[in-house]
Amino acid sequence: MMVMKQRVSWMMVTNSVMMNSLMMKPIVMAMMRASKTTMMMVTTKTTMMMVTTKTTMMMEASRMTQTPEPISGPAPLDPRSRLKGQTGTEEPGTLWLIAVPIGNLEDITLRALRLLRTVSCIACEDTRSTRQLLKLLDIAPPHLLSCHEHNEKERAQDLIQRLAQGDDVALVSDAGTPSVSDPGYPVVRQVIEAGFAVSPIPGACAAISALCASGLPTNRFRFIGFLSAKGGSRRTQLKELVEAQDTLMFYESPHRLDKFLNDAAEIFGSSRPAVVARELTKKYEEFRRGTLGQLAQHPGINRGEVVILIQGQSEAERIENTDINALIAEVKALNLSPSASAKALSKRCHLSRQEAYELLQKNR
Repeated sequence: MMVMKQRVSWMMVTNSVMMNSLMMKPIVMAMMRASKTTMMMVTTKTTMMMVTTKTTMMMEASRMTQTPEPISGPAPLDPRSRLKGQTGTEEPGTLWLIAVPIGNLEDITLRALRLLRTVSCIACEDTRSTRQLLKLLDIAPPHLLSCHEHNEKERAQDLIQRLAQGDDVALVSDAGTPSVSDPGYPVVRQVIEAGFAVSPIPGACAAISALCASGLPTNRFRFIGFLSAKGGSRRTQLKELVEAQDTLMFYESPHRLDKFLNDAAEIFGSSRPAVVARELTKKYEEFRRGTLGQLAQHPGINRGEVVILIQGQSEAERIENTDINALIAEVKALNLSPSASAKALSKRCHLSRQEAYELLQKNR
């Protein structure tokens, strides 16, 4: 009896397990199908990403190896074709003032090179010098017009006519910056008055180059250029500059340098600081620094263009050279109060008010 009960019990357990297994099977199968579906989706997504990345890389590589398409629009014009009939425009030309080297070809600027290659005409101080310069710069010369001190006023009208037609014109001197102690001012003046644009192309300038390396004050300076070649006129011009407080800059030819320095030492005083600069930017560039007296005795070799710089009058020199008695008499004639007289005298003599007051008291 007990054996029968145990058998029945085992059968019930077995049936229960079988029933549970049958019930779980659909769930397990569903889970397996879901897992398989998820794995397939992940695999598909990964594959698509890989394909997209590969496609992008191929497109980028193709783009980089392709020759860029030309920009749409009219074909570029010849740079020198600025005439109204060639460009179809009524835009007037520009007068370009182009600085050229004063000795070293490497001092030419990129803008100067570009414009010398593109302008239709170059007005130059000496066509032979400019033609040689263009050859050294490897520039095919356009039309060259002589424009020097003997014809520049008349030549200006030719240039104005070209500007009106739409031509760009360059103006150059033999060396340095045009119209600075060189031909050009009358042309520039007439072109401006005619209503056309004038634009400078900065570059080499002997005076500024000498000044910045001279060691003399640069906060105030005055460019004089060439003085008269005649001794009497030159001395008169120098006397007019004795009291200038600016650093003075002169140009002089090498064969007149000795006379210039002797006159300057006598008129400005042999102790006035000065500099002689020659052959700037060239192989034998030289700066001779000292006083006017020293430079007059040892001017150096007379060769090449020369720049002379003379320091302006100092306060000590100004007071030393001032006729104090004449100024005191001038102030007294104003009939001012003692305080006002001291103030007026201090301004005239560049003294303190106390010093001026004491001078007035001594000369009562």
